[in-house]
Amino acid sequence: MPTMTRAGYTPPREMRPPGPPEREKKPRKRKKKKKKGRNTAAAVSLVIFLIAVLIGSATLYIYAQTEPYAQTFSPGTMLGDSPLAGLTPADAAALLAEQTEEALAAWQFEMTYQGRTYLLRAQDVSLGVDAQATLDPLWEIGHSGSMVKRYLDMLSARNTPVSAEPVLTYDMDAVDAMLEKVRADIEREPEDASVEFLPGNSEPFRFTQEIVGLALDTAPLRSRIEASILSLTPSQESLEPEEIAPARYQAEYENATVLRARVTMQLVQDEASATNASLAARSLHGLRIEAGESLSFNEAVGRRTQEAGYVFADEPAYGPNVAGVGGGVCQVSTALYQAALLGGIEVTSRSAAVYPVGYCEMGQEAAVSDQGLDLVIENSTQMPLFLTARVYTENDAHYVEIQLIGEALEERYALVSQPLETMTPTEPVYVRDSEGRYATYTDERVPVLEAMTGYTSLVERVTLDEEGNAIARETISEDEYDPIPQAIYVGVTERE
Repeated sequence: MPTMTRAGYTPPREMRPPGPPEREKKPRKRKKKKKKGRNTAAAVSLVIFLIAVLIGSATLYIYAQTEPYAQTFSPGTMLGDSPLAGLTPADAAALLAEQTEEALAAWQFEMTYQGRTYLLRAQDVSLGVDAQATLDPLWEIGHSGSMVKRYLDMLSARNTPVSAEPVLTYDMDAVDAMLEKVRADIEREPEDASVEFLPGNSEPFRFTQEIVGLALDTAPLRSRIEASILSLTPSQESLEPEEIAPARYQAEYENATVLRARVTMQLVQDEASATNASLAARSLHGLRIEAGESLSFNEAVGRRTQEAGYVFADEPAYGPNVAGVGGGVCQVSTALYQAALLGGIEVTSRSAAVYPVGYCEMGQEAAVSDQGLDLVIENSTQMPLFLTARVYTENDAHYVEIQLIGEALEERYALVSQPLETMTPTEPVYVRDSEGRYATYTDERVPVLEAMTGYTSLVERVTLDEEGNAIARETISEDEYDPIPQAIYVGVTERE
């Protein structure tokens, strides 16, 4: 049954059967801990020591390799084919001077042209050697950076030698100045041949020879001079300027003084007309028409005035009984017109007469007036045209002669006129003669102008072969001439 204690109630213990006797526990032995910290520190110290020894050894080795060249050039450095190892900067500079002194003194560049010589020498271009620029890059090998870098640079140079050529100094401005002088001496502009027309002389044409131009391209020459300087190789060169052809050669002008056409025409038997025609011909004589240029008859001859020497004469091109200052000049313009057609020259302006004239075939005339009507021809060839004109007397007859001179004409021409249609004049026209020039009295009938038939005419330019046979035809003009009735003058006064 439960018992009570001082502390209180204590439950009864459960009773168990007795077990085997307990073994006596033996006390455990404590293991001794190893001192790892001390061993690791020792190992690290050893490693550090070994590394320090290694670094020190390496440093000593590197120092031993680099120190002998502290004041000299490193192995593997070359000046051209000459090694610099062991040389001081002063020694290297002396070697550089020795290697280049003779070559510098001997350098020159000689240019020749047609017996003239242009010489560039070393002193002319201030040729020299920049020792510092040449040797400094080689000195840097083994002398810059840390000791390790210096050693590595030296080691690299031992395996692959580094060579330098002399760095030259020179003055290209002096070269340019010389080349400008050479160009000024050699170059020239081309000059065309020329021809002067002196009609009336025994030799009417005076020629000047063409001159071929010359141009010298100095840019490649300049490059070759600089290459010669850099290689210190004396050079000689014969200059070959480029030729520039002139536009005209003397032979061309000589071949362009051939007679292309000549027209000779008898003038009307009138001294006044011959005087005027002679003045007009004189204005045309010796004219030169350049290729592509035009000649205006009125501009060349000028105004026909009494101040210029012209006189009153019949002007048949304008109708019967028409007179004026300068009459007869149309005969000269007609001769020029025909010469242009026969000479293969283009006619850009021409007018027909009022009715067919007696000094040329129908349709082959060229009427002119300083009041408007003009004859204009154009030089459609590639060379100048030259004009001669004169009025001369032979067997008491007056003639006008026009010559057209220029390039040889490849074809020969003739002019052919033919009427296409005939027109009958109308009944006579009665004219009151108030001035009494022809009739005085009212019962007077004075025929002054005979009736004239009208025509339509065709003018062709015929191309002829060597035998004079027609091989081609070209229409030049179709002109119409109105019929003119008879004019009868009647007086105005009654007879007493």
